Amino acid sequence: MKKLLLSLTICCAAYTMQAQDLIQNIPANSAAVVTIKGSNITDLFSVKEFENSKIGQEMVKELTRESNGDLTSLNDLGIDYNANLYYFLQAEKGVFTNYFAIPLRSKNAFENLMRQNNSSTEKIKTDGDITYFQSNYDGSTVAWNNKMILIVVSEDINNDTDYSYYSYNDEADVEEAVEEVEIEVSEVEETEVEEIEYVEEVVEVEIEDVEETVIESTEEATYSNDDYYKKREERYKRERQEREAKRIAKNQKARLRNLQKVKDFINGNHKSNNILSNKSYAASLGTQKFEAHAWAGDFMNLYNELVSNKMSDYAYGMYNVEELYRNSSVSSTLDFTNTSAVLNIDYTMSNAMAKHAKAMYNGKMNKDFFKYFNQDKMLGYMSVNASTEGLLTEYPKLMKSMFANSTNNEMATVIPLGADLLSVFLDEEAVGELVRGDMLFVVNDIAKKQVTYTTYDYDENYNRIPIEKTKEETVPDFIFMATSNGESIFNKLMNIAVKENEMTVDNGIYKFNTPRSVPVNVYAMHANGVLFFATSKDQLLAIRNGSFKGSVSGDHKKNISKNTSAAYVNGKNIISQIPVNELPREFKRKINFLTSNTEDLLITTGKLKGNKSSTKVILNTPEEGHKNGLAYFINFIDAFID
Repeated sequence: MKKLLLSLTICCAAYTMQAQDLIQNIPANSAAVVTIKGSNITDLFSVKEFENSKIGQEMVKELTRESNGDLTSLNDLGIDYNANLYYFLQAEKGVFTNYFAIPLRSKNAFENLMRQNNSSTEKIKTDGDITYFQSNYDGSTVAWNNKMILIVVSEDINNDTDYSYYSYNDEADVEEAVEEVEIEVSEVEETEVEEIEYVEEVVEVEIEDVEETVIESTEEATYSNDDYYKKREERYKRERQEREAKRIAKNQKARLRNLQKVKDFINGNHKSNNILSNKSYAASLGTQKFEAHAWAGDFMNLYNELVSNKMSDYAYGMYNVEELYRNSSVSSTLDFTNTSAVLNIDYTMSNAMAKHAKAMYNGKMNKDFFKYFNQDKMLGYMSVNASTEGLLTEYPKLMKSMFANSTNNEMATVIPLGADLLSVFLDEEAVGELVRGDMLFVVNDIAKKQVTYTTYDYDENYNRIPIEKTKEETVPDFIFMATSNGESIFNKLMNIAVKENEMTVDNGIYKFNTPRSVPVNVYAMHANGVLFFATSKDQLLAIRNGSFKGSVSGDHKKNISKNTSAAYVNGKNIISQIPVNELPREFKRKINFLTSNTEDLLITTGKLKGNKSSTKVILNTPEEGHKNGLAYFINFIDAFID
């Protein structure tokens, strides 16, 4: 029954406003909160539409089976899908408590299902207007009243060594028994040798059989000692009873703790100091134009709760995490539009971490990059807009701050010293001239290529014989660009590689001497203040000669230039490369769906604004065949359900 309830809760979360919002009951000191905005979801995709989908039909079928036909619709569960559903986490004294809060429309429908399917070992009880049952295994609690369902699952991560099967005394006894066996084996072997000297015909017996016989005889001798055997079994029994008693006590403690947390939430004991009074959480909500929202705040509190486990004390003292992660938090929103699904992620970092990050990613993208690729022939790209000088300057500082107050004396001395030495030996400005830090990797195409490789066979005398074979490999056609003013250093390094037969050179373009088994040739060139690596020699020659004509839209230029990183995938072009006719019949329908319904994916991380770094993931969806982004995902799942 618990499996059904939990699975329905998670799946129905995708549907689950304001009449009686359960957020008012969530305590302000919660470590994480996830919100599913019910009305926004159902406006995009109704419960009835979901039930008509394949995944919805499977859920209704399971619900009908579990209720013996009493429930034939998701609405029969009594859940209010137009209200907000919440998950939140509390971390207190090494105890992590997970809450699932679900608004109810009809208590009777849900309660009838619980009473019909609840096992006899987990009795349904009533306390005032709260009805609940608890797991005998871990104390997990499911409770409800007229307005809501609350599921509470907690875990105590504090050290507990009471569950090890063998104690140290057990190990000592085992070692003692082994020594006794070894002595007896030695005596038996000596006796056998003396007897064999008087035997005229010696029967050859495998050593393994003799040893097994000896061990069996010695085991019988050991276990024949009734006093030793009884004492050991009595101790084992006593320890098992102690462990079981502690397990029961721990479970009972969890049951009482979870029940109290249920009462505090349902009775609204946190309303005067709820999560909306948490400034970090309130700031993360924004305009609330989303279908789902997630927030995790106060990283240091979570970290402190995790290291309350004694096994982590050493790590806590080694790193200066307090300075680096104080007041850090992360939040995200998921928004479905008519033509896309948009995930926004905001990371608010500490002042110390923000100072380092700003210097590391204070780069400027080379606009000349846009002259060297054509978006019409492009499958995707990845860009990084960093500062090499900033990275080399700030990283040693970051390492020093991490270990400045380390309780490990060796680390506290060695790491800062190493960071200082790195700064002394490196000329950050000079290295920054060699590779400035702005880079762009573009995949132009994916092609098939015949590759020769060597395998081996063996003749009748087991001599290895080399055999050359060919196979078809799918290889990318790419170009990598990085701003660099170190052309002379580049040429010197390449010429050394040429002398060592690692490379060849032709008209200023260097080619790596890769093995025949590698299905792609890689060329290198330095021109126009840019360091190039590419698979197409012709493209590099055209760039050198000034005859290459690039074509990049304003949107792509903005994505690459204005962000610290960007990644773009032309989904439709990539899917078109799949050889559908060569696939098994059962995959063709699925691939056909992808071919007709795959659009672009864009991931960008903007430059820091204050202490905040923002990442956006945009998955475009087809304008035809799906009324919005959420419907697209449901249809996508249906297409891949057999």
